[in-house]
Amino acid sequence: MNSTPTSSKLAIVKKEIFDALAKVNFALYIASSDTKTRYRRSVLGPLWLVLGTLIGVGGLGIVWSTLFEVDRGTFIPSLAIGLVTWYLLTACIVDSASAFYGNRDIFLNMQTSSILVSLLVLIKNLINFAHNFIVVIIVLMIYPKTVGFVSLLAIPGLILVSFNLLGVIQLLGFVGARYRDLAPLLAAVIQPLFFITPVLFRPQQLGANAFIAELNPFTYWLSLIRDPIMGNAPTGTTWLIVILMTVLTWAAALLMTANKRHRLAYWVH
Repeated sequence: MNSTPTSSKLAIVKKEIFDALAKVNFALYIASSDTKTRYRRSVLGPLWLVLGTLIGVGGLGIVWSTLFEVDRGTFIPSLAIGLVTWYLLTACIVDSASAFYGNRDIFLNMQTSSILVSLLVLIKNLINFAHNFIVVIIVLMIYPKTVGFVSLLAIPGLILVSFNLLGVIQLLGFVGARYRDLAPLLAAVIQPLFFITPVLFRPQQLGANAFIAELNPFTYWLSLIRDPIMGNAPTGTTWLIVILMTVLTWAAALLMTANKRHRLAYWVH
């Protein structure tokens, strides 16, 4: 049984949070440096990532719009935004399992906030998201009718989703550091989850089976980012559900941090 006093646990959480806030520039520097290193001596650099996404959107857009018999001017922008957002969401989830033991050198060589390392993982994936978003811009230049002032709601939507993902990374980072089977488990689960997440379709197309999408947290994350860009303001219910998920995730993440932070160096060694 953990006998650490509540006051000590609160002190741990407070230190983790403030240390992370004080070193945000460090996380930005490391994330950008890792991205540059990954594409060093590459002719196109991160544009290879963009090219792969562009081919995927083009191929899937033509095939699935034909199969669904829907207007490409509506379907392809929806697919592009959904696919790029899906890459962000799944990359954060999968990377969360190895967030801490994958950065073990940081923990073993310096006093570092675990939340700062989680932020580092999030920033890396947001950089990739920014690169992939070039595909969305290209698609919206071809099909501009969906863009409007309501699209600006995607900005607070992305901020809220990113904060939610940071909590997920923090929570699963501890679990993954303790149980190394989490990484392959998440990778295996994510693949079939794609087919029940409304990336290629909309929840209303499922009819009586729409509850499958409604029980999927990815549905609400996608909605907060994709719907505004498509010209539709997310519903109040969607905002409330994501806010609730964020609160619950961070409550669990901070509780885990308070109870297990002292063991993290041993787990990642």
